Amino acid sequence: MMLTVRRCTFEDRTRWDTYVRGHSDSHFGQCSAWLELTTETYGVAGEHWLAETAGTICGVLPLFRKKGRHPLLFSAPGGLLADDEATATALLQPVREIVARERLAYAELRDQKRAWPGLETVDEHLTMVLDLAADPDAQWKAFDAKLRNQIRKGEKAGFTLRTGHEPIESFHRVMLENMRDLGTPLRAASYFRRALEKLGPAAQVLVLERESQPVSAMFAVAHRDTLMDPWASSIRRYLRECPNQVLYWTALQTAIRLGLRRFDFGRSQWGSNTFKFKEQWGAEPVPLHYQYVLGTATSAPTLASQKGSLDAVVKLWQKLPLPVVKLLGEPAKRMFPEVL
Repeated sequence: MMLTVRRCTFEDRTRWDTYVRGHSDSHFGQCSAWLELTTETYGVAGEHWLAETAGTICGVLPLFRKKGRHPLLFSAPGGLLADDEATATALLQPVREIVARERLAYAELRDQKRAWPGLETVDEHLTMVLDLAADPDAQWKAFDAKLRNQIRKGEKAGFTLRTGHEPIESFHRVMLENMRDLGTPLRAASYFRRALEKLGPAAQVLVLERESQPVSAMFAVAHRDTLMDPWASSIRRYLRECPNQVLYWTALQTAIRLGLRRFDFGRSQWGSNTFKFKEQWGAEPVPLHYQYVLGTATSAPTLASQKGSLDAVVKLWQKLPLPVVKLLGEPAKRMFPEVL
């Protein structure tokens, strides 16, 4: 049977989502709701491709165009999804032609669980995935004594829990302070509110508060059999009271009660502090491959290659007061839509 590749249309949306949700390597960011969110809130044009055999989708490649001094294509989280290498090769062919014809820097495929042949590959990232027990009691018994003690300490600290879509401002307040301390801009609360609207009942925020002040927060998305954690933070001055441990234990119990089988702790770098934090829960590393069709760029970007040029900006951002980073975060992040 003949394999064909073409641009995705609005009429393909339902079939596209069915394919994504049926594929074990998929990410919620490859679903049409997230593609629409990115197009609408970053002002980037979609360049989405699908492959079919006898009218059945066998691969998808959701891409966006970034304009400016160094124009490029970048994928949604999850990158290229295909049944086999032949389909992946076919999906990449029009991308190679666009990169060469328009003299783009490169096309970047992000957060892929599978590395496709013939591409420049950077393996600096991974996610940590925990196979969940059948019930919270069994999950609790799987933790070591140190982790259980940290959770108990946090539970005695007087935190209260809020969940759902409503506490998005509290979620944003926690993220804003923590990301400022890390030297990273954060989009406005309206972006995360819009994400909740697009994702619907699959998404929720979990917020721990004390005396009505937000302390720790997570944005969680259920996708297939997994609860995924794309954003989570705790305010540093509370860390000695273990809000992080209480937050994640709450999230794991939530996933189990939803009947999910796995918890995805989200992207990290090998050996980082976040890697070690996630590892203590029993989570196993799953490599995330960043792959590139190179154009005018002579090599794939890496964390090390970008670090020097960003050091001064990071240090400056860390010194700014919260009202300033809240004001500047939205325009700063919109300048870099590829850093989703």
